[in-house]
Amino acid sequence: MTTREAQYTAISTLLGFMLTIGGLSQLALGQTTPTQQRQPPTKQPQFKPVSLEHLYWHFLTLQKFLDTKAATRESQGKDGKLRGDMQKALGWSDSDYAPIRVSSVRLTAEVKDLDAQAVTIRKAGASSSSRDQLKTLTVQREADINSEISYLKHNLPPDKIKAFEVFLTRFFSPMNAVHRPPVAAGQQGSVGVQQ
Repeated sequence: MTTREAQYTAISTLLGFMLTIGGLSQLALGQTTPTQQRQPPTKQPQFKPVSLEHLYWHFLTLQKFLDTKAATRESQGKDGKLRGDMQKALGWSDSDYAPIRVSSVRLTAEVKDLDAQAVTIRKAGASSSSRDQLKTLTVQREADINSEISYLKHNLPPDKIKAFEVFLTRFFSPMNAVHRPPVAAGQQGSVGVQQ
């Protein structure tokens, strides 16, 4: 396997991981996704388009994951080049990509905090109050995502934003997704990227 094929395999695996985490995070915040519904085993998975805002979210989470993984590898004396994979795929300079890194750190921390709050609420048991609290967390998550999108649109030129959004749409295309079985009702799963 060539180095490029290995990189694409790693990216595909990470993409599947991130899409799974995104679905689990939505589960933690009280939303349902099509993959959470039980489907007969003979049907092919049906992919529902993800909003552009959520593509930003998943990409920023992926970048934070790659940065964290690269730092861990470097601390072990290994190569940490994977931190630049997405930047290279976009063909951007370090200065062009800097706002992406800033945004990825901030959004990942905010969503991780919201996920922790959702876990605490769920552990307290289901009630109308807990459902309202989870809905509030979902609204906050969406506000955090939109805030980061605004930050990026303010700190990147329009041509970079357009190129980035085209890249997001292609990168997270259902054709690139790795299907994961749905989380069974009552089964515990990770609600965020573990760091």
